[in-house]
Amino acid sequence: MNFLEILLHTLPVFLMVGVGYLIRQLGVITDEAEKSIVRLVVNVLYPCFILTKIPGNQSLQQLSIVLTALSAGFLLTLTGLLVSRLVGVGFKIKKEDGLNTFSVSTALQNYGFIPIPLIAALFPDFPDQTLGVLFVHNLGLELAMWTVCIVMLSGTANGALKRLINGPTIAIVAGLLLNFTGLHHWIPSVVDKAAQDLGNCTIPISLVLVGATLASAISSHKLQLQPKIILGSLLVRFAIMPLAFIAVAALMTGSQELQRVLVVEAAMPAAIFPIVLAKHYGGKPSVAVQICLATSIISLILTPAWLLLGLRLLGIQH
Repeated sequence: MNFLEILLHTLPVFLMVGVGYLIRQLGVITDEAEKSIVRLVVNVLYPCFILTKIPGNQSLQQLSIVLTALSAGFLLTLTGLLVSRLVGVGFKIKKEDGLNTFSVSTALQNYGFIPIPLIAALFPDFPDQTLGVLFVHNLGLELAMWTVCIVMLSGTANGALKRLINGPTIAIVAGLLLNFTGLHHWIPSVVDKAAQDLGNCTIPISLVLVGATLASAISSHKLQLQPKIILGSLLVRFAIMPLAFIAVAALMTGSQELQRVLVVEAAMPAAIFPIVLAKHYGGKPSVAVQICLATSIISLILTPAWLLLGLRLLGIQH
């Protein structure tokens, strides 16, 4: 697979995000509709999608793989926070200018809705096994996000662990329990079919929602481009952290599924969700918007480039 082929796999993902951006600007999706779609995705569609990928997943029947994927998600996020903090200080981004928001926004890559369709496109022979490992990796990331990142933004640890109790987290834990105990064999076929049909709606709706959320965030916050914010985030997101992810992936010789996950995550732009976190936990949303926008635009070229490099360096089948 060459650069052009990988680019063609990534373009439909970004086109769906673009559709979401456009229809939000045109008013097809309103503020209230956006909130309702978020609740639908987080509480129904995404958990159903997870519960069709983890139970019965051969790649997740070893506790060591589960713990390794979980640890990788948590520790790489902490590494991203440390690197982002150091780069922010190096670029003379002061605390009052949004250093904490810069650190959180740059450290958190788009870890869910964009990697999922890319994994399905890049690894069509074994997407379900890889997606199951992705969800466990993401659980580790969310553990870091809802604890360390929130404390960094808000200055308090109150309620941090409580936020971990949400639809996707519950689905991941339940899925692992079903997988380890074999109880998934007792799930009625009609229930499994309904969960699959609901889960299949997750990706297109979520990608449209990502675009709509980005449009809403840009229109809600006056966009003041700050070169040090943009350059610092690009340095972390598309130079330093991809190398860190690929280096860790090279050590994960016991699970090619985890290697695939880490290579895909290495190539991701900054997430949109830190914009919401900054808004609700005392950060600077305008900083998060700049980082998300800049890394998303440049990812059209650098995401396929890093994917190609990572896959070739590790010799991963695709």
